[in-house]
Amino acid sequence: MIYAELTGGLGNQMFVYAFARAVALRCGEGLVLIDRRDWQGGAPAHTVCALGALRIAPEVQIVSGGDYAKRHLPLQNALKALMIRREQSGGMMAQDWHGFEAKAAPLLNRLGLHFVTDGYIPCRRGPGRHALDLLAWGYFQSEDYFVDCRDAIRAELRPAAAPDPDMAAAISAAGAPVCVHIRRGDYQNPENAALQVCTPGYYARCCRALRAACPEAELFVFSDDILWAQDHLDTACLPARFVEPGSAAGDLALMQMCRHFVLSNSTYSWWAQYLGDAPDKLVFAPDRWYANGKRSALYLPGWRLVAAGE
Repeated sequence: MIYAELTGGLGNQMFVYAFARAVALRCGEGLVLIDRRDWQGGAPAHTVCALGALRIAPEVQIVSGGDYAKRHLPLQNALKALMIRREQSGGMMAQDWHGFEAKAAPLLNRLGLHFVTDGYIPCRRGPGRHALDLLAWGYFQSEDYFVDCRDAIRAELRPAAAPDPDMAAAISAAGAPVCVHIRRGDYQNPENAALQVCTPGYYARCCRALRAACPEAELFVFSDDILWAQDHLDTACLPARFVEPGSAAGDLALMQMCRHFVLSNSTYSWWAQYLGDAPDKLVFAPDRWYANGKRSALYLPGWRLVAAGE
């Protein structure tokens, strides 16, 4: 059996699902997602399980409880706790832990744990009988984790409900609708300084590059701080509509309808462009995902990278 603890908001949860679902499909095993409600408002940050609003596979189970892994997977949970303590002692966001985690992965995998906070690290588990269940903890932020199951993942992670009809009609009527996503919220907290990359200057450069590449572009701006976006976004004279925030899944349904994308350094942005169906889509993204130089495995071929910062 594959178990995976959910972490973060909808975008992060989608990556956890995609990783764990792909492992389960490859290995022919069941999948249980653990909603750790005791982490809400804490660290590692977890808000609320939002996957129920998506078309996740009906055979995937979701269970709740902060002590679920401790009770059901004591060895794997103890190893996870050791890894978390080690990285928190050195600053989980302040350092690039990819090398450390990659060296630990073969042993941890044999003991039933896959632990990844940075980059792509393959999980060594294949079809057949296994003495231990697998517990997955981390962020798994790379398409490489599920590229062989891409069609299934894209189908299962689409919002289940139809998007707002008025805004959907407006996006459909636009000649070249562009999703501009501006992430603020907890990114502005001092402890998240490493995520403070996408400045007004970055978005202005994106809009200028977009206007040059697609003069007929119409912007649909999504943000968790829409008033700030209205005050600070330089649209390069492109027409813009600022979308009032709705539910996470509802906004995602609208975002993925767009033809082109301007991303923030956010997994929620990433999934919007990944679920977008336009064959000629342009994706503009910051040239660095972290302010402190940490690497990211989120970048995809064909993206147009724009200088972040002022």
